[in-house]
Amino acid sequence: MVLKPKSKKGSHKANESSSQWPLGIPPLSSTKRYIGTKNLRTKLSSLFVGFCILLYVFSKFFNPRGSKPANQYPPVHGLYMNELPASSRLIFPHVEHAKILKEIGIRGLYVFRADIDGTKQYVLKADDKPLTDDEKKKTTDQVYLVKKSFLDHGKLVYRKKSDEPEIIVVTLVDFERYDLENIVKVVQNRVDYAQIHRYGVYVRWIQEFLPVMSNQDMDSNYDFYKGLIMRAALHAFPRAKKFIFIDQDALIMNLNLSLKKHLLDKNILDVALLRNVPIKPGSNVRTYENLDFNTVSMVIPQDENGVLDLTSFVVSNDYYSKAFLEFLIDPIVRDYGWQESFPSVVAHVLQWHPQLLSKTAVVVPKIMASEFDDTRSDDDVDAFHYTEGDLIASFKGCREAGVCAKYINDMYAKTKKT
Repeated sequence: MVLKPKSKKGSHKANESSSQWPLGIPPLSSTKRYIGTKNLRTKLSSLFVGFCILLYVFSKFFNPRGSKPANQYPPVHGLYMNELPASSRLIFPHVEHAKILKEIGIRGLYVFRADIDGTKQYVLKADDKPLTDDEKKKTTDQVYLVKKSFLDHGKLVYRKKSDEPEIIVVTLVDFERYDLENIVKVVQNRVDYAQIHRYGVYVRWIQEFLPVMSNQDMDSNYDFYKGLIMRAALHAFPRAKKFIFIDQDALIMNLNLSLKKHLLDKNILDVALLRNVPIKPGSNVRTYENLDFNTVSMVIPQDENGVLDLTSFVVSNDYYSKAFLEFLIDPIVRDYGWQESFPSVVAHVLQWHPQLLSKTAVVVPKIMASEFDDTRSDDDVDAFHYTEGDLIASFKGCREAGVCAKYINDMYAKTKKT
């Protein structure tokens, strides 16, 4: 057998198919072109980066505001953008100004704006700047000082850590409806209680919140101001744990009874809790049978007619309470045009949001909002009406009867005897 040599032609084709260049190495001219392209790309990238740096430098150089951001306000603020540090955990207005404020009137305290569509309302200047100490010393106009004191009161926030209260007592007072004597007693009642237990106090004039409202008739929507002041209180005391609202038509009667040990104790709440009851009369939504007291955010009484009693209620400094208050102060909810009372609106919010209802302890009024009735004897005891020893006496209905001042004077005198 004779072996024939392979054809050179076939060998040439095999070499061509294995590689374009011998040993896979391109000619020197191709390598130079590759290196040149790579260098060009590097130079272009460097030029682009340098251009961006120069652009940034020149933009800062020609920016009249420099490197500072345009908005210098804090990330979170209340109704006013400029805030004042409170020196005391007891925040309350200069009640001695009540008479002068009444003389100035709402028209003299705020800007009154008439829009082209015919809307007329008082407006609040969110960027209003507080008076400095030097400005106060130089000003001789007492009416102006009273007005500025009224406007600056809402700017106070408590940020001290040395004397930090866990619980804040919150109240609205009205210089148009009440005389100075009654206002002093209501505020002093809160201060006395807070001083005994090292709590904080947050009292505001109800008129401070008037410009925030679309309906600025306070007689028809007074209760909606409660959500506004409670939300403001959470901002003013950001590290406090619990906040209790107490209506100005109510007094703390048992000053020695600690709110922390009484109302907020799990054992007390367990006894006072209203389980599996309609959240409002006729509602199919009922309170929870089993409630985890460790996760309770809100505590709200319910009267003997099954209506939520917002003369006194508690919220926590947590996500659920903030969401609850945000619903109440949201214009979509607040200005819906309810034909029902404020307690019914609150019940609606809890019905719509089961998660909020699961964080709410609905309790008997005896624990925090006992209704005062001077026709009842102390022997006539139930879970709804005031008897001696209860924490709070609520004067529900006193406005319609015209006896608020009488009840406040009489019951305040009793607190001073204990």
